[in-house]
Amino acid sequence: MGDLRYAVRQLLRSPGFTFVAVATLALCIGANTAIFSVINAILLKPYPWPGSERLVYANNSYPVMGLIDAGVSIPDYLDRHDGVTSFEDSALFSYQSLNLDGDGRPERLSALGVTPSLFTTLQSPAALGRTFTADDAKPGAPATVVLSDALWHSRFGGDPAVVGREIRLDDRPVTVVGVMPAGFYFPNASIQAWTAYAFTPLDRSDAERGHEHAGMIARLKPGATAAAAQREIDLIQARNAARLPEKAYFWKASGFTGRVSGFLEHNVEDVRTMLLVIQAGVAAALLIGCANVAGLLLARSVGRQKELAIRTALGATRGRLLRLLMIEGGVLFAAGAAAGLLVAAWGLTALRALGLAHLPRGFDVRLDPAVFTFTLGCAVVTGLLFGGLPAWAASRHNPSASLKEAGRGSAGRRTQRLRSILVVTEVALAVMLVSTAGLLVKSFVRMQRVDPGFRPGGVVVGQVALPSGRYDTPAKITAFDQAVQGRLAAVPGITAAGSTSFLPFSDTYDAGSYTSPDIKLAPDEAEPHALIRSADPGYLKALGLTLQQGRWFDETDTAAAAPVVVIDRLLVDRYWKGENPIGKRISRRRGDQKVLWTVIGVVAAVKTSSLAEHSRKESIYFPMTQAPEPDFMFVLRTTGNPAILAPALRAAVAAVDPVQPLFNVSTMEEKMADAAEPQRAPVVLLSAFGGIAIVLAMLGIYGVLAYSVAQRTPEFGIRMALGSSPGQIAALVLRAGAALIGLGAAAGLAGYIVLSRLVASLLFDTAALDPATLASAPLLLALVALAASLLPALRATRIQPIVALRGE
Repeated sequence: MGDLRYAVRQLLRSPGFTFVAVATLALCIGANTAIFSVINAILLKPYPWPGSERLVYANNSYPVMGLIDAGVSIPDYLDRHDGVTSFEDSALFSYQSLNLDGDGRPERLSALGVTPSLFTTLQSPAALGRTFTADDAKPGAPATVVLSDALWHSRFGGDPAVVGREIRLDDRPVTVVGVMPAGFYFPNASIQAWTAYAFTPLDRSDAERGHEHAGMIARLKPGATAAAAQREIDLIQARNAARLPEKAYFWKASGFTGRVSGFLEHNVEDVRTMLLVIQAGVAAALLIGCANVAGLLLARSVGRQKELAIRTALGATRGRLLRLLMIEGGVLFAAGAAAGLLVAAWGLTALRALGLAHLPRGFDVRLDPAVFTFTLGCAVVTGLLFGGLPAWAASRHNPSASLKEAGRGSAGRRTQRLRSILVVTEVALAVMLVSTAGLLVKSFVRMQRVDPGFRPGGVVVGQVALPSGRYDTPAKITAFDQAVQGRLAAVPGITAAGSTSFLPFSDTYDAGSYTSPDIKLAPDEAEPHALIRSADPGYLKALGLTLQQGRWFDETDTAAAAPVVVIDRLLVDRYWKGENPIGKRISRRRGDQKVLWTVIGVVAAVKTSSLAEHSRKESIYFPMTQAPEPDFMFVLRTTGNPAILAPALRAAVAAVDPVQPLFNVSTMEEKMADAAEPQRAPVVLLSAFGGIAIVLAMLGIYGVLAYSVAQRTPEFGIRMALGSSPGQIAALVLRAGAALIGLGAAAGLAGYIVLSRLVASLLFDTAALDPATLASAPLLLALVALAASLLPALRATRIQPIVALRGE
């Protein structure tokens, strides 16, 4: 305790040194803590269901067609639910959009239709009331719903009497049977309600195979593995292929199979590499900061050599001195960790601004006990390592030499070597960070220059989901769409308006197989598969699509007219390259019948979810009048600020149907910005850490050279007395700095090359070993190092020989 009090007094006597050291540690430890809190929530923390590590997805897959993860049909689910012995339980779920009506406040709910086994598979009972039973899922049974805790509080005020109450969802009465506990969610926190999924005899038949509109989750039995479940699913599929030869050809051509994947691994596979690269970058910044603090402690120990020598002369052992210095370093690192928690809290706020909510489980990122333990671990490990090095070096000083005026030689050289090693390490890590950040910036800039296939500027969109109760015919859906657009036509500032069932950079997605008498497939080639979109005549101009051939839909393409479609350039290049596609035919169902649709136009291919994607899936556009969808988006274009059109769109929808909610209202540029967050986040964060690394490396180089000049003052005095010019003295200092930079840059480039494969997965149209960028990083560090070296070099040239020799 005496040493602790002494250490605190010593640090308070040097407020400048203490502030710089604590601030450096706080910044680096805090950044590490903030990033670790993200990794902990997304990659490490278990889900809020008992034994969540045994949960797996069991979806379909068409690898030959590029569909690694497809949905599941009801017959596929029943096969696996009943036939896979490795599964303890399993469930089917399908996303729904429900309109909650009541109290004059229409509200759109994100919901799931689920089999009653979902809650037993998750082993999660209701907090209030009950979950579904088999009776709830019988065809014709009264409709029931289970509410999330958040919806229960926000819409029903947390009233326990809501259980048993009848509410209206999609214009039909539904009875609330239960409320889930606070903290429960599935599969994500946006889901507000769950409804019971009823299977009709047709749903269970082989005719439904291929209608893959749902997902499947299962719980493995204790001791069972995903590989064992995969083998059982493969056997089931082989039996189905033998039993259903009419489907076996397509299954073989597409590589159809079931795919078992861990629940966590499946959810994070798109962000895992990005998070690990960011964590590596911030860890590098932590090491650079700690190396700088170690350098400061080494410099501070030089000024305390006489104090330590006197303590030794009075009987202090080396262990006693080591403990004294270690406690002082420990106080610094503990203070840095405490301040780092504040920096981490601010960092999480900044991360949320970067789109943290768009990551899987991003809503659950917080400073919890696991994160506090990590921060404590950072402080302990870095304190022992980087606080122990200076203490060990200082405790080795020769006490008799330190008590002499000239006794600065051997101990100074050892300290100088240790500080030089730390600086080389700093430069190496900084080169790795700056190289990675530079490549990510270059990649992101190239990605932003990609043509998405439409003009996003000046566009606002809004979504509706029409309830099947009131909009039970295609004519009613079309009438609603046209009535809203009729009102929008009178709004000043709107230059174009349209609607579509599929909007790029949104959560909507629909794909399906099609055939064509005009497409010749090679033997064993998979059946064509495309993104399916419905659109109206105004959609072309509203979104700014590029018409390349033929025409777009117009008012003549009514429900009674000949079926027509517009296709994209990808489909033309894949099947009709060098041919005129206008007049070609595509076969696809309309209702219960297969219909031949005639191609009337070709538009440019559009990016669907990211500018970085390499489009491999063709698109087919159907007229809204001939293939209406109840869930669709309005698209409005203006020459001014598109955000001001949102109230007009809401008013038009409310005027046509007062109880129909409008949701997901945003500009197209906002949607694209949200989609770019996985690429933007590492660019911003690693660029920030790279800047910090450059500053810290510059300070480290300055500290080493300034210390070297102070140590070599007598030598420089003698050299100048013997005729060396100030330029020659400056060259000695600059050469010492150049050697440190050269060693650090070489080590940093070598380290980056080793890790370049990890970085490559985050790059778009940019080589991971891009020569220009890899040359720029060490050049930038060299220029910064030169700037840091100039002041010590200038100081060396101003040494007066007589003053230096008198001091000696």
